[in-house]
Amino acid sequence: MFRATTPKQVFIFNVNPGLFSKILITYAQGDDIILEKTQDDLQFEERFNESCNRTEYRAWFRMTQEEANEFNARSTKKVYVQVRALTDDDEALASKIHQVYVNDVLDDEVLTNEI
Repeated sequence: MFRATTPKQVFIFNVNPGLFSKILITYAQGDDIILEKTQDDLQFEERFNESCNRTEYRAWFRMTQEEANEFNARSTKKVYVQVRALTDDDEALASKIHQVYVNDVLDDEVLTNEI
């Protein structure tokens, strides 16, 4: 992931994420939570994966330039990401914690099409 960009973040579920009453995606760096997203922030799609011969459910969002700039690429490049979900039966689930590396840019100005 590069700072000052709009990276698409994709999460693959084995079950339809529409079955969850809540979804929380947390991005942490060091001891700080930098960004959190909920199911209201996500787009959902269903795809058949022919290589696995099963249906995959994807949830995704596109991070803004401002959100990507919140991450520090100099002190520690590691960002930890975890998905948590709650079922209608109040069963709380969590994914394993994944690592994403942050790359810096020379100029972290937020680019716009405005003149």
